[in-house]
Amino acid sequence: MYPIKLIITYLIVSLSIISEAQINGKIIEVSKIKDTSIVAGATITWSNSINYTTSNQFGDFSITNSNNSKILIVQSIGFETQKINITDTSKFLLIILKSGIDLEEVEVLYYSSGTEISYLNPIKVELLNERSLMKAACCNLSESFETNPSVDVNFADAITGTKQIQMLGLAGQYALITKENMPYLRGLANNYGLSFIPGAWIQSIQLSKGAGSVINGYESFTGQINTELQNPENSDKLNFNTYFNENARNEYNLNLSRELNKNFSVGILSHVGLNPLAQDLNKDDFADIPIGSQYNFMNKYEYSNPVGFEAQFGGGYLKDSHSGGQFLEFNPTNLNKNKLYKIGVENEKWELYSKTGFIFKKKPGTSMGLQTSYLNHEQNNFFGNTKYSGNQKTFYLNYIFQGIINTTDNSFKLGVSYLDDEVRETYNISKYNRYEKVLGTFVEYTYNQKEKFNFIAGIRADYHNYYGLFYTPRIHLRYAFKPTSILRLSAGKALRTSSIFTDNSYLMASSRDWIIESTDSKLPYGLKPESAWNYGINYTKKFKINYREAYVTIDIYRTDFINQVITDLDYNAQQVIIFNLKGQSYSNTFQFEFNIEPRKRLFIKSAYRFVDTKVNFKSGILQKPMISMHRAFINFSYETKNNHWLFDFTSQFNGEKRLPSTENNPVEFKKSNYSLNFFNILSQITYNTKIYSNTFNIYIGVENLLNYKQINPIVASDTPFNKYFDASMVWGPIYGRMLYLGLRYKIK
Repeated sequence: MYPIKLIITYLIVSLSIISEAQINGKIIEVSKIKDTSIVAGATITWSNSINYTTSNQFGDFSITNSNNSKILIVQSIGFETQKINITDTSKFLLIILKSGIDLEEVEVLYYSSGTEISYLNPIKVELLNERSLMKAACCNLSESFETNPSVDVNFADAITGTKQIQMLGLAGQYALITKENMPYLRGLANNYGLSFIPGAWIQSIQLSKGAGSVINGYESFTGQINTELQNPENSDKLNFNTYFNENARNEYNLNLSRELNKNFSVGILSHVGLNPLAQDLNKDDFADIPIGSQYNFMNKYEYSNPVGFEAQFGGGYLKDSHSGGQFLEFNPTNLNKNKLYKIGVENEKWELYSKTGFIFKKKPGTSMGLQTSYLNHEQNNFFGNTKYSGNQKTFYLNYIFQGIINTTDNSFKLGVSYLDDEVRETYNISKYNRYEKVLGTFVEYTYNQKEKFNFIAGIRADYHNYYGLFYTPRIHLRYAFKPTSILRLSAGKALRTSSIFTDNSYLMASSRDWIIESTDSKLPYGLKPESAWNYGINYTKKFKINYREAYVTIDIYRTDFINQVITDLDYNAQQVIIFNLKGQSYSNTFQFEFNIEPRKRLFIKSAYRFVDTKVNFKSGILQKPMISMHRAFINFSYETKNNHWLFDFTSQFNGEKRLPSTENNPVEFKKSNYSLNFFNILSQITYNTKIYSNTFNIYIGVENLLNYKQINPIVASDTPFNKYFDASMVWGPIYGRMLYLGLRYKIK
């Protein structure tokens, strides 16, 4: 494919755009008697920039992260000007303005619920910061959403321990999942990739629903989940985290960073995870969680200089191996000792990336950049007699130019992208190869009418070597009835190539025969690409209850498929039938969320979501299986005044899910048509202290507090090699209550 020398050349000379995350904060005044009051109408701007914002009637503000400066200037009549050096854009800022007379030293603490929502961005973006990630064990990215009502986390099957996510009533592959704003979860990484980003590596997560920006590609159906990793420039010098649970799972994370000089920083992220203990708590002769190990390392570099050049580059390596299935020690009387049903999952991946950018200081609001990445991913799996192997080599390039038209109220971005994706797969004796080459161009225009109205309109044109020329338009509108009453509208189109084996890898844990109904042998798997329109409306209202902030947000989204690759499990319980959509397929989602701080440092987040997802299967239009129509959520979070103790409690209600039909199975192998309702409760207590000015905390928690377990999750578990065996019918917890313990130590 591409020689290493070429990759290194790209790493050295490439230019990339820096993430445009929103920085949120509050501005207050502290009087001589140490009372606090808000400051409305303060001006907030970056040094050497004409872009500015103002604080609203509650003292709150939000401003786009600057590529040009790290100094934030805050001014208000009657107060001294404050210049603040921003080192971590994920932190919520509490800015104290002083009058002309200096104050005595006053310590003011800001307590955050862990999730921040921008009120000025046309795209509704939820920022999950470090506080949010600390609410649960959060051993990897898939477990980072346990306390977030917008994303569902479920076991994919009963024997691999793999977790999958759902968003807006659709599987995780329909969301654009990026790592530092570059494509991440696609191809071979679709099934296990969420477990490849350790929680201790994550600095923040930005979550947006609906059509995304055209800058990030054409694959966003239901939204974007972007993960920002710890950056060496502003992260702790040392961050150590370890975790143990009662299944003997133990993990160790060590992040190191060092500033070599004022322009250059280096960081190392490392992770070792071990699962040494096989347990069968539900007595079905199968390990509930597979045993295995993961070794994961990443090296990051950051460079910046006064001329306007900034760079981030580095690379990573991952080795992940797990095995499970039947073990003789679970049933020592097994007479057929040589015919145990075993599974094995192996992933090996290495990657290189570059993100650098150049700011034109003589032209305010003007910059250019280029993102590049290359990865090589090997996967080898077996499930009983079923074998799957794959190799993926992907090169990605994205050039972006940003400028303004007269003022910063009118800005634009344009650029080109290139994707080179070579995937070779073998399923049993069948081989499938695809080599996608996609050259694209895009333009995006942003208009701002002060803080009242703004919109983003963009369009992509991509030429695909299989699908030809296609367009993906997208638009986002925002209107503020008041600074704290925001209405957003969005619409956009998306397209993707379905990776039928990795999208449905959980079905390999069954005896089902795979049938692919191809329509064009020249296309990948002989199937047309998936494409859909997504429409959304969001209303967010912030207000005061008992002098404390609260807000409600309402989301209504619809995803309407033009074409979809359907996986039909209902037509025949012994088959997986894959074909292109004939008829309707859609998903409607309604979500209501209410957040309040009833007393100081006590945060309550509650939500209800209704999902209606229907697909035209061979048997007709049916509700998509394994999706709860009704889901409710409540989270309590409390911190003591001295910040020593942190308490979190989350309760999730999961409504019934339609299960794939087993009507043509013998009576003993039939399942109900619907799952049961159940609650999942998680809780954690964290003790936080200082050791020689360094942060140390220890946490203890529990998952599935009620010890709820799905009974007999595996169909025909006692005869795994017959045609009725199926371990994919999982709708609830399979392990039961899980206690865990961990500690964190940070050197600033």
